[in-house]
Amino acid sequence: MTKDRKQIILQSLAKLLEERDATKITTAVLASESGITEAALYRHFPSKRSIFLELFTFCDKTVFQKVGEIKKEKNIEPEEKVRLIFFFFAIFLEKNKGFARILSREALGPNEQNVIDSVNQFYERLELSIKQLLSSKKDSLKLTPGKSAHFITSIMEGIISRFIRNKFKEIPSNYIENYWVSISNSIFRT
Repeated sequence: MTKDRKQIILQSLAKLLEERDATKITTAVLASESGITEAALYRHFPSKRSIFLELFTFCDKTVFQKVGEIKKEKNIEPEEKVRLIFFFFAIFLEKNKGFARILSREALGPNEQNVIDSVNQFYERLELSIKQLLSSKKDSLKLTPGKSAHFITSIMEGIISRFIRNKFKEIPSNYIENYWVSISNSIFRT
């Protein structure tokens, strides 16, 4: 039952992050949404910060599991692997809007500095994964693998900001192909 309640709490937080301004999510609101008491919430998590961290950890594991699978594919060129990672990331956020608020750091206050640090490391690892893929094809790049990876990761962060700014109404899959064409034209030699 403990595992089930933790899942319910995490799913409730993700739902709340989708629906409302993150600054208005108190432990009382989260407990109410979860259908448990605030005291019960603290039996499963020592702090609000730990709830955010566990939700982020789930997001991190999900994204990097898929990135790892894509990187291991034998019959796909590195450029295509990067495109698949880019598309996966956008579609993942589209389907998990609450994670967008965490990955933008919008939902995180000064008390969640450890989560903010984890999000920053997430982007560094994502950028490194893309750089590693592009390094094997550096002769086909207009920019260095590092600059190319930085450019792609920056666009990914921009997609999140735009998605939040338009209140999740304009979904990334509507324009992701256009972004990829622009990225390709900017970093790959033709």
